[in-house]
Amino acid sequence: MTDPYEYLATFEQRLTQAQDQANAIQTAFRDSRTEAQSPDGSVIITVGSGGRIESLQLTPRADDLGHTTLARTIMDTIRRAQVEAARKIETTLQPLLGDGEGMAFLREQIDQGIAVIDPAGTVEPPPAPGRPAPPRGDDDDFGGNSVLR
Repeated sequence: MTDPYEYLATFEQRLTQAQDQANAIQTAFRDSRTEAQSPDGSVIITVGSGGRIESLQLTPRADDLGHTTLARTIMDTIRRAQVEAARKIETTLQPLLGDGEGMAFLREQIDQGIAVIDPAGTVEPPPAPGRPAPPRGDDDDFGGNSVLR
């Protein structure tokens, strides 16, 4: 027969561990804020958790770009910042989730989200731990699709 006091102590310990993990996950999302700068330095984007755009800054270099190039540069920089924020969450949660089903599910969700953010696959973020580096196109920041050529 199970000792009810031991059962309760074990249950409380598991509950505390689950709460600690939930707090760590919340912190990871809150700390996923990322700043990305366009390769030419004309655009700086800050995104928060979930890829929400928090700020858009145009430097004096933006004045030298035409409106079409500037618009593309802004969108490319937003995509890069959002992808970096998603990968930052993945990297932060990997030690908490390990390499089990939970981490596999998170990676799948992040990959699906990135496919929506960047359907052309132009953003090449640094690989997350446990993932192979993506194949490189040209040596620029947009995998050979830079609008700033």
